Amino acid sequence: MRILVNLLLDTLPMLGNVLLLCFFVFFIFGIIGVQLWAGLLRNRCFMDENLTIQGNITLPPYYQPEEDDEMPFICSLSGDNGIMGCHEIPPLKERGHECCLDKDDYFYYISVRQEFNVSGMCVNWNQYYNECRTGNSNPHKGAINFDNIGYAWIVIFQVITLEGWVEIMYYVMDAHSFYNFIYFILLIIVSNKCPFASVD
Repeated sequence: MRILVNLLLDTLPMLGNVLLLCFFVFFIFGIIGVQLWAGLLRNRCFMDENLTIQGNITLPPYYQPEEDDEMPFICSLSGDNGIMGCHEIPPLKERGHECCLDKDDYFYYISVRQEFNVSGMCVNWNQYYNECRTGNSNPHKGAINFDNIGYAWIVIFQVITLEGWVEIMYYVMDAHSFYNFIYFILLIIVSNKCPFASVD
């Protein structure tokens, strides 16, 4: 056991250059990520501020997929060339049917006291989430973002371990540009020199 420990201690100076390379990779890719994508993963589709909804209807402030808010719908601002836009939000579904009414139809049916008992006779509130702007929350309870160099290093570490990196790449592509995949492919190739890049 003592021989093994001494052997490990003797190899530490030889790992110094590798660790220095890893730090350099983290630093450069972190700066690039912050400069390109700071705040973009908070983009959400909000309702128009001038939209008025009467009655006791409560809707979330921005569009959230029904399955899980851990997988948010990240949209692209008008100045960016991201893949997803607010016009690509799917129609609202109730009882397995797509809702086809708008808010004016809803208020009309309410005024004449008619029940919505026909398939599709529900309001597609998702059509009103048409304004992409920056919100307050990042994906995965705020852990995935490039808002500062610290969070960028956390994301980079997750990418080079190959755990969930595709999902992160899709978030960035949705918000900014399709060609952002180049960053992630280069990061994985360059980081293969790091001793912890193949963590399972």
